[in-house]
Amino acid sequence: MSKGWGIASLVFLLFLTGCFPILQPDQEEIESEENQEEQEVEIVPPVATSENYYQSVLYDGSYLHGESRGFGNAVVYNRLDLNQLEMGLTFVAQEYFNPERYFFREGQFIKREELNNWLMRYDADSNPSGLNPELGKGESMREREESNPRYVSHIMEHNYLVQNENGNLELGGIVIGLSMNSVYNFKVEDEQGLFYFYETEISDEAMRREGQRIANEIVSRLRSESREEGAFNEIPIVVAMFREQPRESVIPGNFFLKAIAEPENNLDRWQEIKEQYYLFPSSEANQDVRNDADQFQRFKDDVQGFFDSYLGVVGKGHYENNQLKELHVEIPIRFQGKAEIVALTQFTADRIMQRFHENLKVTVYVTSVSGQHESMIVRDSNEEPFIHIFE
Repeated sequence: MSKGWGIASLVFLLFLTGCFPILQPDQEEIESEENQEEQEVEIVPPVATSENYYQSVLYDGSYLHGESRGFGNAVVYNRLDLNQLEMGLTFVAQEYFNPERYFFREGQFIKREELNNWLMRYDADSNPSGLNPELGKGESMREREESNPRYVSHIMEHNYLVQNENGNLELGGIVIGLSMNSVYNFKVEDEQGLFYFYETEISDEAMRREGQRIANEIVSRLRSESREEGAFNEIPIVVAMFREQPRESVIPGNFFLKAIAEPENNLDRWQEIKEQYYLFPSSEANQDVRNDADQFQRFKDDVQGFFDSYLGVVGKGHYENNQLKELHVEIPIRFQGKAEIVALTQFTADRIMQRFHENLKVTVYVTSVSGQHESMIVRDSNEEPFIHIFE
């Protein structure tokens, strides 16, 4: 299906008894054919973007939220991590499920209570389905927590649907995102009921080892004969691991490993994902990506020179395979008038063209001290900047 500009929705009428696994996940078996109901399944019209987003599936005109909707807010502390986990997982999926053929739906098969049990610690009696390890050894609760930290903080499921030979949609693939702790934060209660908060770093080696163990177990559980009568044995399942940043971080984490379990097979050939974020300016950027850090500093000096007062220009660079692919910039100013906003925005757009390579996508937000957006600049790869002034 073309991903060009579209104005008409693609609509399918599906019978709920014969279309696994496009069904609403909580739909019980229909007792007889007389009780069949038609459900309108609609595809959101495509919109051309450089990111090549998937088209979403609507049910009776409504977006179908995932079974674990809102769960991530309770288990992933940093909102930047959660956003990157969700959106980055769709970009991982593009390598396996072509957006020209596949359509997106939030995960419907790992139920909320089930997910909660999986994320808790394993306990032979009270929680045998826990994927995080049981408490370790030690004389105190702090030592027991530190010796065996919780490795996975969240599990995100995405479904990808494809049109079959009969023109109906069916499940074509499942993608699982494992959000892994780089720092395990925990609290311990003393005898007086007071809480003490601690943290312990998790090594990259331990994160990878435990992540692969958990990933293999999840695929095994999804392919169990007790789940949808074993239908997921015929479905490819992709798993990608995401490394969360420490809680105080101002940049998001990154995906670092991926693998696919082809139909009737286990996960195989784990592959590295070379993705990284850097804050500009920062000592890490100066050390690891010095040329880009210097270029950003020159851009920052240009923008700061526009006003006689200080402007705190901050950038976040997204790297893939050690190459800067996208740069997000925020310019907070003390609002003094729309004319100044327009002039600063025009000046900044010009400096983007002068300072940064034409292949780099750059997004800039000019904000007031209250955080309100005053203007926006978007320069897509090999395109002229687009400017919008917020009224």
